[in-house]
Amino acid sequence: MIGRIGCVILAGGESRRFGGDQHKLLARLGERPLLQYAIDAATRSHAMSCTLVVGACAQRLLDVVDPRRCAVVRNASWREGIASSLRAGLANHLGDEACIFMVADQPLVQTADLDRLITAHRADRDAIVALQSGTIWGTPMLLPRRFFAALARLRGDAGAKRIAQKRGVRLRLISALSTDAFADVDTPADLDRLDQMEPRT
Repeated sequence: MIGRIGCVILAGGESRRFGGDQHKLLARLGERPLLQYAIDAATRSHAMSCTLVVGACAQRLLDVVDPRRCAVVRNASWREGIASSLRAGLANHLGDEACIFMVADQPLVQTADLDRLITAHRADRDAIVALQSGTIWGTPMLLPRRFFAALARLRGDAGAKRIAQKRGVRLRLISALSTDAFADVDTPADLDRLDQMEPRT
């Protein structure tokens, strides 16, 4: 029997490096705000439920994007680091068989990438499954329920990769469809560069 697979989008950060008054996740890439790419990829995937975690500038983000089928969690502790957003999102998925965690500023991650993580999990339900491009691997990352307690203990800026790197943990790496899947946005220059790559979900 196949259990529920959830997905958490981590969008709680402050976006200080982007500069100006605009949060980077509200910057437009093509015809959509940057955050909308992650939402669209997650909600179109085979994940059965999705949670969007917002923190800094929460209402500004929610006023612009369309969460669609995402549950929205406001992380009041976002200043404590990404682990606080991870825990806030995980709380919505404690009954799921596994959960994908993805950051909100990688618009070249596609729906099919998330579905490939799910397919790999169904073949090996004890392993952590992560996306890989070349020598780089990381989020999106799928963790089975048996790792949820360890996720809940993370603090500061420690993310799911901290658990995947532990000795004895079985890790499966799945090639991303785009060689630029891990391209993210921290500055306006990053956004300009991505604008030439035609991101899609």
